[in-house]
Amino acid sequence: MALTSEQFSTELQKMVAARRVFWDHPFVEKFRRAQLSRDQVRHWIEQQFYLTGRVHDLIGPLYVHCEDAQVRAEILNNLIEEETGKMSGSAPHPELYIRLGEALGSTRERMLNIQPLPETLALRTWWIWLVEKRPFVEGLASVSVAGEGQVPGAAKEFARILEQEYGLTHEQSAFWWVHEEADREHGNGAMEIVAKLARTDEEQQRVRAVVRNTLELMWRFFDALAETPAKQLAA
Repeated sequence: MALTSEQFSTELQKMVAARRVFWDHPFVEKFRRAQLSRDQVRHWIEQQFYLTGRVHDLIGPLYVHCEDAQVRAEILNNLIEEETGKMSGSAPHPELYIRLGEALGSTRERMLNIQPLPETLALRTWWIWLVEKRPFVEGLASVSVAGEGQVPGAAKEFARILEQEYGLTHEQSAFWWVHEEADREHGNGAMEIVAKLARTDEEQQRVRAVVRNTLELMWRFFDALAETPAKQLAA
């Protein structure tokens, strides 16, 4: 039996909270205690840039496949902010990514030519398949509910740690504090949209599976970061 939109929204929130990768994964917990080396943090940002730095590949298909004009406009606003930074008064978010990587010891050339870990490639391939081939609601659930929903509350803390423990300036850590507010709006809005669009029991079951699988792939992404040998980080 299908849940009401309100009930389903609450369930999705609990699913994300129970597997909050950006807060509870041991790798992230070590970062929050400033126990990661600078190279480990740099490697994290490089791999994450491979995941979401080409944001048009993820948000663009959602815009194209959305049949609701109002929701489509919200997705367009999201894409405009990601590509220009005009709404937050910052810079294009891929550029903020690169500046953060450079501040941690990477280079622009390296950031733009990342060799992904298998787990990084698996997660990105999953996202691309969902937004391009699966129903709109499933792609949105994966990218925005399970993905962007991880960021609020964590991003502000990440920026603070980078500034206080790793010596970055507020400008260099901008990627995280810009996303603190932006992803709060995107994630919360996506939660409501998904809960309204997934009306039948079958649709809700598929969304649950997508969110569950996305959270698991994200967890494995951080597993891979934690297991990367120091020798490989320096390569």
